[in-house]
Formats: sequence, structure tokens, C-alpha cells
Amino acid sequence: MIPFFRRIRQGLLSNNKFSKYILYAVGEIILVVIGILIALQINSWNREQENRKQEQQILSQLSKEYRSNLSQIEDKIEIRNEVLSSCFSLLQYIKEDPATVSGDSLDAHLFRISIRPTFDPELSVSNELINSGKLYLLENLDLRNKVSAFSSSLSELEEEETAIFILTEERLIPFLIENYQIGRMMMVLLDDEELRAKLTMGSLTQYENMMTLVPQADFTPLLKNPDFQDYLLQMISYTAYTNEQSEGVKEKIKDIIATIENEIDD
Repeated sequence: MIPFFRRIRQGLLSNNKFSKYILYAVGEIILVVIGILIALQINSWNREQENRKQEQQILSQLSKEYRSNLSQIEDKIEIRNEVLSSCFSLLQYIKEDPATVSGDSLDAHLFRISIRPTFDPELSVSNELINSGKLYLLENLDLRNKVSAFSSSLSELEEEETAIFILTEERLIPFLIENYQIGRMMMVLLDDEELRAKLTMGSLTQYENMMTLVPQADFTPLLKNPDFQDYLLQMISYTAYTNEQSEGVKEKIKDIIATIENEIDD
């Protein structure tokens, strides 16, 4: 093709048809430019198709990531609700005759209020998108903003979880150790398969009944100690507020999942 055009040019020049040569040259340039534009358009289309393919893969990964986070935070909310229920049960025990209180039930409630559940989200896909600068692959600007802002939205929840951790670790548990024999209380976890599953702990099926390993201690001094009621009321306040924060995070996760699902091709 190139030799063909070259022969035309040479023929026009040799015949002194300069004006026609100019027109021809301009036409040739236009054809070259059109060819380049078409090549660029094809390349751009191919690149766009590849980006959309990557976007669908990323959306699928993000969906799994945030669904896992949704399941985890729902478990943590449920555990805290059980903590609240145990706090109210123990407040009721304080009012009752200790002789009517079941030791096993008391130990179960004591253990549950000593749990310190924390939301530990899986954000590897989100962080990789942000750190690698590939967030642009998500066409939906609203989704980009939600994914990039999610991690920073957890700060208040983390603060409340830290407050519960400090109350439990530095004040409540030392108080229980001083006023009660907590060994039997700790065996509750080992006997409760459902609770271990929520806390992502392993199986202990080799032990038939962990509660039989530790004798029941006298819990009357604990129930009669006025500080015990104060700790329970503090735990209720901290836990209820933390769950309010968790519900807010849960709604953000559900919103992100809904936005992702709208972007995934059927």
C-alpha cells in the first residue's frame, strides 16, 4: 500500500501537478490521522473493557468482604445483647435470697458480662484498592466514597469498645477475683459450644463437662457487695451505647452491600 501511494506522489510531481500533489498530501495526512484516531479508539475501548472486567471482579470481592463484616458485627451485637441480659439478671439476683439463686446460672451470667467482644472488620480488598490507587476502577463515585470512608467511620465504635475493655479488664475482673472464686465462672466458656463459635474459638469436645472440674464457691459476699451493682450499671450503660454505635456501622455496611449489588452485572 505504501509503495502504491509513493508512485502516485512521484507521478504528480513528475507531471508538474503541484496543486494536485498538495491536495493528495493533505488527503494522505487526513487518512493517517483517521487511522491513528481509529487505533486510539480501539485501544481505549479495549482498555475500558478490561477495566470493566476488573471492576466486576473487585465488586465480587468487595461483596464477600462486606457480607463477612456484616455477619461479624451482627454476632457482636448479639453477644452484647446477651451481656445486657446477664447484667439485668444479676441485678435481679442481688434483690433475691442467695439461697434461691442457682450457682450455675450465676456463673454463666458472670462469665458473659466479662466478655469483651470487638468488631474486627476484614478490609483487605478495600485497603488494597485505596493503597494501590485502583479505587478509580469503581465507576460509581458514591461507592468509591463509601468504601474509602468506611474505615474512618469506625473510630467512635472502637473508642466505646476500648472503654468496655478497660472497665472489664482493669476494674470488673479484679473486683470479681477479690470477691469471688472465678474459676468455675471461666468454665462456662468451655462448656458452651454456641458461645465459643460466636467468639471464633475452637472445640473442646475431649472434655465431657468442664463445670465439674471446679467446685461452686460462695457467691453471697459478691451479691451483697454494693460495688457489684455499680459495676453492673456501668456495664449496662457502656454496652448499650456501644451497641448503638454498632447498629450505625451495621447500617453503613448494609448500604455498601446494596450499592455493590446494584453495580454487579447479572
